Amino acid sequence: ELRSVRERQGTAYRHLLAAFAAAPRAVASFPRGDLRSSSRRLPSRWLLGTLRELSGDHGLALSRWDRVGDLDGQLRTSPSFSAELLHTPDPATRQEWRARAATAGALEDGVVTAATDMLRARAGSVFTRFDGDLSGCEGLPDHRTGDPTLAPTALEQYVDCPHAFFVRRLLRVEPLDQPEDVVEVSPADIGNLVHRCVERLVTEDPEALPSFGAPWTAEQRTRLVQIAREEAAELERTGLTGHPRLWQRERDRIEVDLAAMLVADDEWRAQHDAKVVASELAFGRAGEPPVGLPVPGGRVLLRGSIDKVDLGRDGTVYVTDIKTGRSNGYRGITAEDPLAGATRFQLPVYAIAARSRLDAPDASVRAEYWFVRRDSGRIGIDVDEQVLTTLAETVGSLVGFAAQGLYPPRPPVEADYSYVQCRYCNPDGLGHGAARERWERQRHDPALEGLLAVLEPDAAAEGEA
Repeated sequence: ELRSVRERQGTAYRHLLAAFAAAPRAVASFPRGDLRSSSRRLPSRWLLGTLRELSGDHGLALSRWDRVGDLDGQLRTSPSFSAELLHTPDPATRQEWRARAATAGALEDGVVTAATDMLRARAGSVFTRFDGDLSGCEGLPDHRTGDPTLAPTALEQYVDCPHAFFVRRLLRVEPLDQPEDVVEVSPADIGNLVHRCVERLVTEDPEALPSFGAPWTAEQRTRLVQIAREEAAELERTGLTGHPRLWQRERDRIEVDLAAMLVADDEWRAQHDAKVVASELAFGRAGEPPVGLPVPGGRVLLRGSIDKVDLGRDGTVYVTDIKTGRSNGYRGITAEDPLAGATRFQLPVYAIAARSRLDAPDASVRAEYWFVRRDSGRIGIDVDEQVLTTLAETVGSLVGFAAQGLYPPRPPVEADYSYVQCRYCNPDGLGHGAARERWERQRHDPALEGLLAVLEPDAAAEGEA
């Protein structure tokens, strides 16, 4: 039989009285306020008898406890935790003793000293070890030696945020997504699915691929839909597709987008008189050798995989990187600025790799990003010697800065609203404002002069002015 609440409380009260009676000295405490509700709190009713006995007022109400005075030192009050911590003769824990010593300047603690040094350094305008200055540290990679290999997307991450590059690429620390928090399939998973579908269609029967300017056959279009459904089912088994109804809508849209891709590809190849020759053409991985890029101070070995390669009847090589996201971050690519301000490296790197894999070192190459979902169309460049010279100079500078140990956090200019832009600058999702302010204070440090000139040339020019 379950005991009533009154019975359980009565037992607990008797246990408390027994504990008090067994002790040579008993001290009872209670909170005076509630910080969450910003309101006063009353003593426990179990202390009311003691208060009445000590005050001599046997009709004392709990709401008037603070009017009885100090009862000859038997009732002590404290205005706050910090005030009591600084003045109590009996700190209760080791932490309280350490806090007391710290306020008196007598605490000798390596952890606290390091934390204090970090806060002071980050509040300043000097680039320090607390802000990503690893100069002088051993073990940092120098990609100019050819080891390890480097992906163009890794270079892009270093440009976006050197700190994120360091934590993810060197320390191999990545954010974790909880499966139970997944409401809908991620854009990255959609992109991977689309890439796998195109790869399977191209590689399943290479002999049946469309010739110069010829369209995809009806059988190939049907097969692409079948592949999409197989890949979608496989993705479902991973548990990363989110709510079934949202996933059903997205899955239908993926099939429509894939069908539209073949129509657009027919038109594009007819215009360029080109044929499909490869998909996911690997270099530096899957047993294929990396591509070497001579740079000032050495040679960088590059790795990656080209989404789609076409060959024109005139011998022109067409390199395509398929994108399922927005085109906003790629619109800066022009013939005059092929790297979009040192932010995009895939196209010229893939051009070098395509020449190598197709054994066509002197072929003309047109490299393009192909946007196939929300934004349609292509953005690309003709990869000539000037583009390759710009690539070599820029890559050489960036890997040199990384080898020097320059890994400052560089948060986005805009605040995070609907999503976190850099999970390494804003790991708790509460904002990266303080980190952005620190970068803007410290970016003009002489140690970062060269890096700033590549990442933010306008800011570098302002600093010189």
